[in-house]
Amino acid sequence: MSFWQHNLEENVSRQPWTAQGFNKVLLDSARAGAAGVMAHIIRFAPQRVVYMSCNPMTLARDSQALLTSGYQLERVTMLDMFPHTGHLESMVLFSRK
Repeated sequence: MSFWQHNLEENVSRQPWTAQGFNKVLLDSARAGAAGVMAHIIRFAPQRVVYMSCNPMTLARDSQALLTSGYQLERVTMLDMFPHTGHLESMVLFSRK
């Protein structure tokens, strides 16, 4: 089993690990979301994608890209990682139909 991490602000398509393929993605996006890599993730067609987000608007936008590409929403969980604030983290599990 291998694990890879990458800064989403850099070009994903030129990374050596992309040639190996993968079946799962854990995406912990910045507040601005992951619009720049959604096409890459969809092209790689992992079986499952876990998307973590602190911004419901960018989560909704990026989720739409997965949903229209053949993924289905399996589970949504909210995490209160910052007690005593109004901020919540969302974790969404998508799987290929």
